[in-house]
Amino acid sequence: MSRFRANRGAEPILLCGWDSRSETWYGPNELSYSTTPDKRLLQALRDTPGKSWYGPVKCGDPGEIATRFFALVHDLPDCAIASIYCGESKSGPAEILAVIPADRRSRLRSEFAFEFVAFAHFLGSLRDGAELQVHDAMAEAIAGESGSTGNLVFAIGTALWPADRDHVLSFCVERIASTLCQWISL
Repeated sequence: MSRFRANRGAEPILLCGWDSRSETWYGPNELSYSTTPDKRLLQALRDTPGKSWYGPVKCGDPGEIATRFFALVHDLPDCAIASIYCGESKSGPAEILAVIPADRRSRLRSEFAFEFVAFAHFLGSLRDGAELQVHDAMAEAIAGESGSTGNLVFAIGTALWPADRDHVLSFCVERIASTLCQWISL
């Protein structure tokens, strides 16, 4: 058993999402077991007195200089929501996440997909006309994973991050997703 699986439990993390740059849906893809939760972020989340947190997160591929991001996180009754901003962004989040742990799936609101898409559109992260496609893909993924014991993560990439640095943002998204799964599954 890998160290990562032991750290986060036996449930896989399934990632689905929308890439606003190419306007395509992807997933579900199982996250790699080598994507370990961010220990500093996890401790900061655990130390937060309320159910929301905002602060810096450093992410980077091994061997690269870490990139500074900021995350705004909310723990809701059925999921966690995170908006990830690049360090210098004043135009909006680079990525928006919804993390639904397996143990909270039974509490998932029937309007969840609609509300998450509406939130992303409100932030300007989805172009007009993409909402229905993203909503339907999310609803299908939720229904397809209804009997699964895995954690489900939805990501909406906003195309506000340079395409040549997508690998850094992807690493950050996976790291934050695995951290949130561990945080709200306690």
